[in-house]
Amino acid sequence: MFSLDPASLLRLTPDMLAALLEGGRERARTNDDVHRHVVETVQADGAARADLLRACHFEAPFGESWLHQPGRKTPYLSLELLAEALGEGELRAALTGIVLSPSASIPFDYRALAAEGLVLAGAREHLAELTRAAEAAEPLPWRSTATKIGVRSDGVDHLFPIPRNVEERLELLRAASAAKTRETTALLARRVVRACARETGPEHGVGGADTVVPPSAKALRSAPAERLIAEDLGTWLATPADYLVPWDQELAEPAPGEAPLTLAELLRVTLLCPEFKLPDVTVRPVLLDFYRSVLRISGRAIIGLGAGVFHVEHGVDADPSYLYLGRDTVLGKGTTLDCVGGVVLQRGAFLGGGFMPILIHTHKHIRKRGEPGSAERKRVLPAIFAAEAGARLPMHAIGLFETADYLGADSGPHEGIRALALDD
Repeated sequence: MFSLDPASLLRLTPDMLAALLEGGRERARTNDDVHRHVVETVQADGAARADLLRACHFEAPFGESWLHQPGRKTPYLSLELLAEALGEGELRAALTGIVLSPSASIPFDYRALAAEGLVLAGAREHLAELTRAAEAAEPLPWRSTATKIGVRSDGVDHLFPIPRNVEERLELLRAASAAKTRETTALLARRVVRACARETGPEHGVGGADTVVPPSAKALRSAPAERLIAEDLGTWLATPADYLVPWDQELAEPAPGEAPLTLAELLRVTLLCPEFKLPDVTVRPVLLDFYRSVLRISGRAIIGLGAGVFHVEHGVDADPSYLYLGRDTVLGKGTTLDCVGGVVLQRGAFLGGGFMPILIHTHKHIRKRGEPGSAERKRVLPAIFAAEAGARLPMHAIGLFETADYLGADSGPHEGIRALALDD
């Protein structure tokens, strides 16, 4: 049916596969033909089976494959083809492998969907392995007040050591991605073990205590934001609280023996260092892994060239806030998200593009009469920027989008774009 070998077929991007089908260069005429061919090939060919498993771990060169497009019943075709091609025991092993994989390339939502599939299939012989993983990881440290006292400042921003060369900066991101991946595998392993013991289930969720940011922590929470995330996730083994980002979490040492940098500091490195703005084949994969593992952006979500995410402390605190980029969301080239108040982008939302400089600002600075201008840096009104499924913030919305200006309004200046208030 296909002139391409299985590995070449599985690595095709969606656009390339469509071009081959539409151009009549292959005997297959429909996507269903291709799906049947893949299942039959995987069942008959061990090498093809290994390539499909690599694809389900988002290994290069399969990370952007057509396999990860929406399936008939679920958000990812690759998981459906895996279930169709493998026997029950093989499927349990494959799903366990995805949940526990050390690969930072696997999106959090994909891992959670695999975990849900594993609960449905029954972990059985893999329960002991999952239990060990659940108990192995130590919680990542958060920056203490004592450490903050010793941080230098230039009067506006606090200062921290940044490696001088590109490879050292990439290694910083790799270390952070690995640390957060260990945290995620332990988190989902705990949820699978508890679900298999019937302590949790779809009707009750994962339980509020089983999160990185505990319910007791000071965080910028919002019931409306959590509803938007919950209706978009598509799996009960992930929770809106998973997208409360602990900006003060310490993730990676800039040099051996030096104090670890926080997530917020690492984002300043990715936003300001020039190599992360280029389509470099050695840099972009590391950056994408960082976004997927550390920020938990969903599969098929794109943060374009020259786009980025940042969080800046105002005063001493860096309270956790929401950052949720659903499947197929696009942060267009040149668009920047300030996440002090929080950002929720449901599936298919598209912000900016074309290297238009757009800043989504989620905290409005406030200054009282008679105070110096610098005083407003420390007093802010946070608000959550929300884009509903399929919403578009056009390229001509160039400049500053002040989210707090739309608090209390039924809608924002563009359809599906609005501001959400924080809980009291």
